[in-house]
Amino acid sequence: MKIINITSPFPYPPLQSWSGATPPEGWAEFPERFTPVFYPADKRFAGFVSLTVEGGVVTACAWDEEAYQAYCEAQGAADLTAVKSAKLAELSAACNDAIVAGCGVTLTDGSTGRIRLTDEDQINLSAAVGAVQQGAAGYPYHLDGELCAVYPAADILIMGNAATAHKLYHTTYCNHLNAWVRRCETAEEVQAISYGAALPEDLAANMAAVLGAMEGGYAS
Repeated sequence: MKIINITSPFPYPPLQSWSGATPPEGWAEFPERFTPVFYPADKRFAGFVSLTVEGGVVTACAWDEEAYQAYCEAQGAADLTAVKSAKLAELSAACNDAIVAGCGVTLTDGSTGRIRLTDEDQINLSAAVGAVQQGAAGYPYHLDGELCAVYPAADILIMGNAATAHKLYHTTYCNHLNAWVRRCETAEEVQAISYGAALPEDLAANMAAVLGAMEGGYAS
């Protein structure tokens, strides 16, 4: 026979097979005719039923659609939270990679190069900028893949400003991507967002305003 644990919290757990003559305490015999009600073919979850038990036997079994829908909604919210959390971590990692990759610079003599921005690079460049702001005519630094050289103060400031603008852009962009993720209502919407994607119109406008307010605010 099939038996059901009638003391279990709702929804009821899966039915069990039992070879004894009578169900154990806290259980009831579950007639086969109610199995399609307990395990509906068109539902994601089973066990959302209201039971009538008489003499250790289930005599009535009705599907509780309201309880089922409430459960599905709660499960969906939990799933969406997990998807959002994973997406936010993904975007944060992509933002960090973009910052570390650095940016190109054009120096006062017209030559070009690239500065990388690992944490150590940022510390070193900040020290260089600080030195020339305090009056140093030049400071040792290196472009990505090149030997260290003493760059004139103007070039150090060019590199410092480029680094500041580069990092500000990516941190601001990632912040707006995160806001986009948080307001999504479905997992599909969240999964469609990737680093580099065009922002929705309202977020793009806000980001432009933030970056615009910073123009001209770099080191000199």
